[in-house]
Amino acid sequence: MNKIKLYIISLIASSVFTESSFASCDFKSPNELLESFKTSHPQVVENNSSINVSEKWVEVAKQRPNPEFQAQGMKGEEIDGDVDRISLSIMHTIELGGKRASRIDFADSKRKQFKASVQDSNEDILIDAILKAYRLRQVNELIPIYEEAYGAFNKILKVKLRRKSLSPEEQVEKETLVLATNDYRLKVSKLKSEKINLSRHLSFFVGEDCDLKQETLPRDVNLTRKFVLKKETPSYSKLQVAMNNLESAKMKLELERSNTYPDLKIGPAIETENINGKSYQSIGLSLSMDLPILSTNSGAKSQALEQVNTARVKFKNIKREASLDLEAWIEKYNALGSSLKTIETREDLERKHLKIEKLFKRGVISTAMIIESHRQLIEFANTRNEFELGAAEALWNIYKINGTVFSEKL
Repeated sequence: MNKIKLYIISLIASSVFTESSFASCDFKSPNELLESFKTSHPQVVENNSSINVSEKWVEVAKQRPNPEFQAQGMKGEEIDGDVDRISLSIMHTIELGGKRASRIDFADSKRKQFKASVQDSNEDILIDAILKAYRLRQVNELIPIYEEAYGAFNKILKVKLRRKSLSPEEQVEKETLVLATNDYRLKVSKLKSEKINLSRHLSFFVGEDCDLKQETLPRDVNLTRKFVLKKETPSYSKLQVAMNNLESAKMKLELERSNTYPDLKIGPAIETENINGKSYQSIGLSLSMDLPILSTNSGAKSQALEQVNTARVKFKNIKREASLDLEAWIEKYNALGSSLKTIETREDLERKHLKIEKLFKRGVISTAMIIESHRQLIEFANTRNEFELGAAEALWNIYKINGTVFSEKL
């Protein structure tokens, strides 16, 4: 019994939580919402912050090795008597073969590659947020349609349930209404759940705990744009990542080639000897370097060369794919846009909906026709929404390939 009580309490609490809403977000238009996505989306903020870390890579690469201090002291006996000997030297490392310059170039190429990757990620994040905003507006429009249909079916069903006797045809209508009513009840519940999920995510994207008003959500997809297929898409962030990856691989190869040369350590040395109370001082030059006899870094150079070849192939593939993707997105945008321009608008849909309701209230249409008309109405609304989301996705992916995502408006 206690478990049942706890379960009921949890259901009530869950219902209260999901039905509660935050204050309305302070946006006056869809484009204000879009600007908030660009500047306040937590993932975009995090990505932009990580760029500051990558800016330090060049500074790290510029660092020179510290001088090396060596000291040696010996005490012993020789033929001439007791001997004390102290040797001191300071060694400075000279990186031969242009190691430092190659290291700086490699770090700078990695920085550019990372920056391009961040741009690519930010564009995908923005497109995802925009599509979620479109979908929330659609869900807000669909819920009343489903609720109205559910209410209409439920009203007819109650009338039939009150009758003591039903003809075979009416019994079939009653059972059909039971199925339709339960189906629409579940669909309304599903849509409300989707609405909560979208609303919470979008409020997170703008960095506030608030609900987005319907008028601030994007309404119509811009179907007036004309796009020309281009063979070259140099501003495409994905292509920029591949290009910088190739450049980084080349810089890595140059770095490994420079590592073939050993470092030279050189500096002044001084030695003091004390033999039977007499002191002698010697000054000279200390020099040290590895001899490139057993290894010339051939393994690392071979690996870096293969990485260059791989990066070059990847760049060519992405460059070709970018042109194909642009063509595909333009075709999808034009096809869906053409369909959306010719089919009935939301206003036409609403007028048909009201006409059906008037006929239903007058009782001049059968139950089967009521069910079918609502089903057709909702199916058309869902199809239109599907086309609209597809057109929006195509449009913003075209912007992405053209490199204009962050400069475009809704």
